[in-house]
Amino acid sequence: MTSTPQTMLAARYVPGHEKLVLDLAYPIRQLKDNEVLLKMAAAGVCHSDAALLSGVTLDTRTYVMGHEACGIPVKLGPKVDKHQVHLGKLYSALMLNGCTHGVNGASALLNSFGIGDDGSYAEYFITTFDLLVPVPEGVPRAVAAIASDAGVTAYHAVQHAAQVKPGDKVLIYGVGGLGHLAVQYAKHFGATVYVCDFKPSARQLALELGATEAFDWIQLNERLTAGFTVDTTIDFVATNQTFTTAMAAVARNAVNFPTSPRVVMVGISAENLVFNTLSILSSEVQIVGTSYGPRSALVAALDLFAKGTVRAHVSEHPLEDVNQIIEELRSSDLLGRKVVVART
Repeated sequence: MTSTPQTMLAARYVPGHEKLVLDLAYPIRQLKDNEVLLKMAAAGVCHSDAALLSGVTLDTRTYVMGHEACGIPVKLGPKVDKHQVHLGKLYSALMLNGCTHGVNGASALLNSFGIGDDGSYAEYFITTFDLLVPVPEGVPRAVAAIASDAGVTAYHAVQHAAQVKPGDKVLIYGVGGLGHLAVQYAKHFGATVYVCDFKPSARQLALELGATEAFDWIQLNERLTAGFTVDTTIDFVATNQTFTTAMAAVARNAVNFPTSPRVVMVGISAENLVFNTLSILSSEVQIVGTSYGPRSALVAALDLFAKGTVRAHVSEHPLEDVNQIIEELRSSDLLGRKVVVART
């Protein structure tokens, strides 16, 4: 096995801190039976990290944050078959699987890799071998990293939650790290795609990626007043404003058994969303929440990246810059996704 250092640079979540704490000598623990130690190749910086640092979960644990990652195995646990995981190969790492459980009644998502357990904002990270998916040739490390969360979540939202099919009209809110991938997934599945985003640069990116029209809030409301409707909305923002207009966009469709319009919620916000039950019942609208996806979604996302069917808008930055990137996420200054990479 390859020798590794005893300590590493890591960015830790510490309760009460609005920024991650950079630790220059974080200990690398011993591997358990089914675990793999990987050298971090790239780790995506996610908007949910900014939400966690803002105290939305009141988490009292201290851990290395970072749930979106790819890495290269350098050491295998005692019961990991070397034919299952190959040293030196690039793998994307899922953040959880069907065996992940929440604690104290919380969601399993809040007790997963990089959220509750040590994650990938470090020079090395540890995960179980069953959460590793080999990265196809030609997929850059930055793309392989964001595939593990943004790629999975957006793919699952489009294919499974929204059930997008050829001929559908889909309205996507928020053309950020996930939304710009969702635009391309929806196009791949044969939909006509519309987007709404307050940033001109995001709307322009959506058009470049295949959206038919891109609206700001005023333009969308004008179109809704004129009778604009869609079959499905996918909301990566999740505010009262987006939810209300999403309901308006689908609720005007006539009841069409067995197909019903869908409002798919993916984004995270602190706002309570309000709806009228009569509008749900009279139009058969389905409100669907989705937060991640299965291993098959990561495999499919990586395949689309490898083929060039979907391209990620992503850039690389040093691990030490992670707090700066999180601040950019808080202020909605980012277009696409940013990843951090470890020192070589």
